[in-house]
Amino acid sequence: MLNNTKSRILTGIKFTTICTIMLLLSINVEAGFVYNGTLGEQIRAFSSRSLAMGSTGIASSEEVLNSLKNPAILGSLPSKLSFQFSGNLTKNDEDRSYPLYDSFSSYVDNAVYVSNAHLFDKYFAGVAYNFAIKPFNVTTAFNYAPLYDFNFKYIEEIRNNESADDDNQPKKIAVNTYESSGLLNSYSPAIAVSMERKNKFFSKISLGLGISILKGNCDLDSTIIFTKWAKDTMSFTPADSIPDVNYHVKRDLSGMRFQGGLIFGLGKRIELGVSYIQKAEISLDETIEFDSTSSFSSTIYYPQEIGFGIKYRPRNRWNATFEFDANYVQWSDYNTLYDDIIEYSAGIEYYMPSAVPLRLGFSYKPMARDKEVTLTTFSLGTSVSLSYNFILNLGCEIGTMNYSHLDLFPDGYYANENLWDTAYDPLPVNRDKPDNVEDFLTNFMATFSWKF
Repeated sequence: MLNNTKSRILTGIKFTTICTIMLLLSINVEAGFVYNGTLGEQIRAFSSRSLAMGSTGIASSEEVLNSLKNPAILGSLPSKLSFQFSGNLTKNDEDRSYPLYDSFSSYVDNAVYVSNAHLFDKYFAGVAYNFAIKPFNVTTAFNYAPLYDFNFKYIEEIRNNESADDDNQPKKIAVNTYESSGLLNSYSPAIAVSMERKNKFFSKISLGLGISILKGNCDLDSTIIFTKWAKDTMSFTPADSIPDVNYHVKRDLSGMRFQGGLIFGLGKRIELGVSYIQKAEISLDETIEFDSTSSFSSTIYYPQEIGFGIKYRPRNRWNATFEFDANYVQWSDYNTLYDDIIEYSAGIEYYMPSAVPLRLGFSYKPMARDKEVTLTTFSLGTSVSLSYNFILNLGCEIGTMNYSHLDLFPDGYYANENLWDTAYDPLPVNRDKPDNVEDFLTNFMATFSWKF
């Protein structure tokens, strides 16, 4: 009777532990990484010129893909037919650490217990055609671009407390993975009507409208897989004493949003841009696989945005251009507990005497879940003219973000006397204090442009 009672208690503890892990995985999905799980990391740069100039573009009239920021810029494209294609490679380096204390409870340093570095890629394309209906210039365009990126990957090895002397390596107990993949893609037709007004206060006025048909998916996999050594060692105990965990979520998203914008030219040196992106209603179909399969549908809302941009060409022998954007994002549309934020970005472009541009940029982005956590980036880039009106633009961006976060896989789950040496150390327990997470982001983008 006593053994049966003890067995039921242990089974209850194991069930509670697994449920705790699943709860942590579900609530951490949106804030555990630079690439925000189910919410997705919002993409701000669709071309390498924009990336190199701090992800600006609301008032820029240089590129087709920037019409995803403000469709009114289509009215300023100088060519009759324009085409762009961008390829983006992103690397995310993440270190997780926890504080170490000496025997007098004094802080010593942060001990990094896991480092991850992974690469992700994505692609963008756009085409535009303009024609005149005097006194107006009309431009139509179609763009394909991911708007939200769900990709991230976390791998963690769990080892026991054996000594590492004499080149001995502690035994590996399990491998934990937490991986998400997918994109929310936009298929976006747009149109702009512009008019030149010489010798007027507003030398140019452009009005643009666009629609984005949104479709994408997000697959989340979280696993705890014990090694052969651990399973053989635990073979003397009940088989389910510490079982593997396989948790899979598949999400399909679809919806639509409208956007509009204006650009005003003030003489030859200043352009002002204003953009509005409607709150997007997204249909979400979700399937969860964990022991059994369950499915349900719901509706989520991606935020409305209001952006302001300025483009200024000062008198300068190097043909300089300065751009600045401020973007208000109403994240409370997505979750009432989220903060509405304002993002800032700025960039400058110099054309050297050899006609090779040098571009530098900066951006500052608070996180909606906690405005005290920010992603700050610096960027640079250039371009090269190729044959047959082709231009290759290159851009690179680096950024950092530091924040605190609970352990993704509680250590108490691996507390088994057969796997740990308890002669000198107790079994591991869950850490109540959050980890320190340091992310370093590297973006590289190349854009091919063709104008006719």
